[in-house]
Amino acid sequence: MKKLILFPILLLILNVFSQDIEISGNALGSKNQLVRLISLEDQFSSLEKTIATARTGENGEFHLKSKIAGLRMALVALDLKKAEIFLQSGDNVRLQFLEDTSSENKSIYEQQPLQYEFLSPNALNTNIQNFNIVYNNFLLRNFIKLSRSRNNKLIIDFKHETDSMFGNFDNGFFKDYRRYKIASLELASRKKNEIKLINEYFLNNKILYDNIEYSSLFKEVFNNYLLSGKSGIDYAKLVETVNYSSGYKQFDQLISQGNIQLANDDRLRELIGIIGLAKFYNTRGFNRNNVIKLLRQVGRNSSFGEHRIIAGNYIAKLQKLVYGSPCPRFSLKSQEGKIISDDSLKGKFTLLMFMKENSRICISHISMIDEIRQMFNSRLRIVSLVKGDTRKINNYMYERDYEWPIARIDDILLLEKFNIKVFPSYVLLNPDGSIASATAPMPDENLANFINALMKKWEAGN
Repeated sequence: MKKLILFPILLLILNVFSQDIEISGNALGSKNQLVRLISLEDQFSSLEKTIATARTGENGEFHLKSKIAGLRMALVALDLKKAEIFLQSGDNVRLQFLEDTSSENKSIYEQQPLQYEFLSPNALNTNIQNFNIVYNNFLLRNFIKLSRSRNNKLIIDFKHETDSMFGNFDNGFFKDYRRYKIASLELASRKKNEIKLINEYFLNNKILYDNIEYSSLFKEVFNNYLLSGKSGIDYAKLVETVNYSSGYKQFDQLISQGNIQLANDDRLRELIGIIGLAKFYNTRGFNRNNVIKLLRQVGRNSSFGEHRIIAGNYIAKLQKLVYGSPCPRFSLKSQEGKIISDDSLKGKFTLLMFMKENSRICISHISMIDEIRQMFNSRLRIVSLVKGDTRKINNYMYERDYEWPIARIDDILLLEKFNIKVFPSYVLLNPDGSIASATAPMPDENLANFINALMKKWEAGN
């Protein structure tokens, strides 16, 4: 009964300590654009949730208001571009988003991230930004030395240097942020192996659920821990337990029998189990349904409210847009006024081509997509979904007799549901309307072979 009571109490506590935060400012050169504040539902799964939205005004001005508990990393977004920001309950922040002057002709892999600057003093974010600049410069200058050197002197000296530079900013969150980010250098340079890092940074230490650098190092260390020989857990036994055990308890017992003494640390052991299961979901040999079943048991039965939340968020994230999952619901109008919806596209394989107005790269793909359409003939339907004005793309296709539906899609939240980050992007739907792939390759990167393989997969299962 206690377990059933503890989780609602945790949610109540989080709600009580959640306070209003406000973010205002302007976005240079961006009129009537969507600005969002996005929370990470936890710092381990990093599941994103939009918690506030606003449209920029005539001069790019905006104002966001929401609630947040404690101090943690979140994201601010303008259109589809995002940037990290650290927020604390009660914050009132003023930002200026910098105008994106990058060329539309750039490769989709060279797009610039969202840039902003503070219009009012913000010591925490400023110190984190400055530390990250120093950290990245150190890494660039010393990458080869770090990989070749036999001792930890470079990293120790860097720690002392940053202590001197940032020691006057007395903030516990920032100290932990620096500590765990520098520790990641020890792992990357192999100056300390996973076992040493576990003993130094995690075993018998407080779990910092809200510090992104703690969670990043935790995942780096434990992501492959259960799969590696270092854990002392037999791989075949691990696969058997995950795939055939009736409950989480057997999996938990297996973890406690590894090389690290975890039998008396229920909290750490369970978090390792959650991270391990999330890794197993996309690891060959593990049954995905059983992985989700074990995560669901943690989400329902854990004594630790944080773990219930993390397990539930991993389930949502792992199952989003995977093969066979439901397509996000949508209903749009084509140039001819016909409804294009997730329901109307059922009946055959459909390739959704997400495009952006005035993008030369998107337009250059049209002829390649038409070749693929001809290759599959009536088995494959093409639909272009254009962010912005469709006239240029529509005229281009009309002049060259390319015939498939075009619809305008300006709903940023809908694009987010499809996980669209760049243009062009491609999503393939199965004949029943479910997702075949939300990460289809570019047409000049074997898209045709990719589609053919998924068609065969569908036919084999139906």
